[in-house]
Amino acid sequence: MIIKELKITNASGESIQFGRHFRLYEDIDLSSLKADVNYSESSGDGASYQRTRLDVRDFNVPFFIYRELDGYVWIEEKRQEAYRVFNPKKNPMKLDFTTKSGESYYLNAELMAAPEFPSDFENSNLVWQKTLLQFSCSDPYIYKADENLVEIATWIGAFEFALEIPADTGIEMGYRSPSLIANVFNDGQESTGMIIRFKANGSLSTPSLINVNTYEEFKLNLDMLPGDIVEVSTYKGKKYARLTRNNVITSVFGKVDLSSTFLQLDTGDNLFRYNAVSGLDNLEVSMYFKSKLIGV
Repeated sequence: MIIKELKITNASGESIQFGRHFRLYEDIDLSSLKADVNYSESSGDGASYQRTRLDVRDFNVPFFIYRELDGYVWIEEKRQEAYRVFNPKKNPMKLDFTTKSGESYYLNAELMAAPEFPSDFENSNLVWQKTLLQFSCSDPYIYKADENLVEIATWIGAFEFALEIPADTGIEMGYRSPSLIANVFNDGQESTGMIIRFKANGSLSTPSLINVNTYEEFKLNLDMLPGDIVEVSTYKGKKYARLTRNNVITSVFGKVDLSSTFLQLDTGDNLFRYNAVSGLDNLEVSMYFKSKLIGV
């Protein structure tokens, strides 16, 4: 992997874009993610496999400050900028990067030390001031920057310009997608949660989403009014259910049916069907997710 563009943003929103004053002098190695494989003793030879847990991801960002201008004042300003942005107290940090192939990704990481600026000639001379950032990722995954969107039930526009309206029959402005089932293809390397969006075009009750393969179901014991939108996050550690009604957002986590499963997306194909106790034709369902990778 060759990184073409890199931007690092700290928790305060301050960032440094690499490419002009700050430049990488080596590529960033995001391979070789380690894993803890657990076994238990077996009555026979060997052991019994229990589970695998991915370890934290450790990596370095080697860069230099390009001495574009002469004078110690300029280089000192850039050093202070690096100290301000790359402050470990402003963790976690987000690294957005684009590879030479044009693919965009990001990961979240914790800076393990403030930048160090060696003063020997190899690291500090008339051309550059070298330094190194040491990161560790409590979340070891790399994410594709672009979000995937799958719509199961929606209204499809049925006219285009130039527009002609027959006087005797009129024109159909749009029609509802007839399918109750959609395939959500997870092109990542690991299963992931998602954002489920229920939208009411009219009154309906108890919207739900069912995994056709596993029969797991997410259901809300909720009556929705025209214009209501419920957004549900099934991401581990970030679960929520929120209703937007008349531009007011409220939690409806207590309306989640006790038998519900916060649905996950396996790698590859995932078939889902939507349902409602009443007002099914008034329901639109969309799903959003970002692909998780263990390496690029």
